[in-house]
Amino acid sequence: MSSYVQGSLWYYAPNKVLPIVFAILFFLSGLLHTYQTLRYKIWRITILLSWSALIMVAGFSLREAGAYNLSSLNLLLASNVLVLSGPPVYAAVNYLILSRVLYYVPYLSPLHPGRVLTTFLALDGMVEALLATGAVRIFNFSMTPAQRELGARLVKAALVVQAAMFIAFVLLAAWFHRRASAAGVLKPNIRTVLLVLYASSAIVFARCVYRVVEFFQGYGGALFTHEAYFWVFEAALMWANTVLLNVWHVGRFLPRSNKVFLARDGVTERRGPGWQDKRHWVVTVVDPFDLWGLFSGKDKKTEFWNWEPEELERVLEREREEKARRKARGCRPWWCIMLDPLHLYGSRGLFARGWRKVRGTDATGAGTVDQTAVRPSPPPSSPREKRPDDRVLEQMV
Repeated sequence: MSSYVQGSLWYYAPNKVLPIVFAILFFLSGLLHTYQTLRYKIWRITILLSWSALIMVAGFSLREAGAYNLSSLNLLLASNVLVLSGPPVYAAVNYLILSRVLYYVPYLSPLHPGRVLTTFLALDGMVEALLATGAVRIFNFSMTPAQRELGARLVKAALVVQAAMFIAFVLLAAWFHRRASAAGVLKPNIRTVLLVLYASSAIVFARCVYRVVEFFQGYGGALFTHEAYFWVFEAALMWANTVLLNVWHVGRFLPRSNKVFLARDGVTERRGPGWQDKRHWVVTVVDPFDLWGLFSGKDKKTEFWNWEPEELERVLEREREEKARRKARGCRPWWCIMLDPLHLYGSRGLFARGWRKVRGTDATGAGTVDQTAVRPSPPPSSPREKRPDDRVLEQMV
């Protein structure tokens, strides 16, 4: 056991060089992830890599500040909460990547790719909440021993759940891997992505085991009182993981859209409607894996990968027409609805419409004009050729 430093809430005196080194390393990796995300335009999957790197940079920066202020409880809490929160975000990226692989080869997916994603992300969010709540209690020395012990139990539970999730995740990926290999569609790009997923999951799992052992040992254990373990099993492992995802960036191996899928011949890539889940969100929460659909065979209605190219094109054409109708009606995309649910901003938003009403302008910003004043007069009627019916009427008169 290392010697205790008087007045240090860290137990020891934290290293003052390594936090700077790892903050720079994670910053560079996050910067590269941002560039790769923009280059390959696959931000729906990999934008979280930049976010997780930023979390780690903030955690190590606060740890550096704490190294010069050993008695600051706020720095201790903030640093540990951030460093504990980074790895689950890296795990979420792995879930997103596997989901995109399953969308790419939908006919071999053990479960609906979207349901796999939402289920793992929901569990990951629960882990994040438990880790943050528990870490605040553990490192808050103003709380009673019983309150801190409750925090330790929360962190232990979160880490155990996280470890179980990794095992289930790897088993699911291996199941798909085996099916793709047997079907002869395991292309080099798919194999590479799966191998990177296995490696990344192993790294995050090793870090998770380190944290589980640390918290089960308690505050007087070797892992808690020796800083070297933190730098090896937390900082170095997580940096190896982010660099791994830099070198084998998923954007190089998978299509941008989850509507692009690999045909059964293992060569041709086609574009389809995507494997959608059109159930009500309440039903999705109650039955995330759609076990009822699996047992009743309703999922077979969405097997677009078995459709002929002409049928696929007809469905895509209907989707394009529906998208054009929504655009004409002024319907907003999903991300706008999430960011601005009340529709306050934009050319059709509440603020813009109110401002135009105050200024007396139309939707284009031009002044209101009396349309009747500028309405063109109808063209003079030109004599038309008389039809036989007209000549008959003239004779009768």
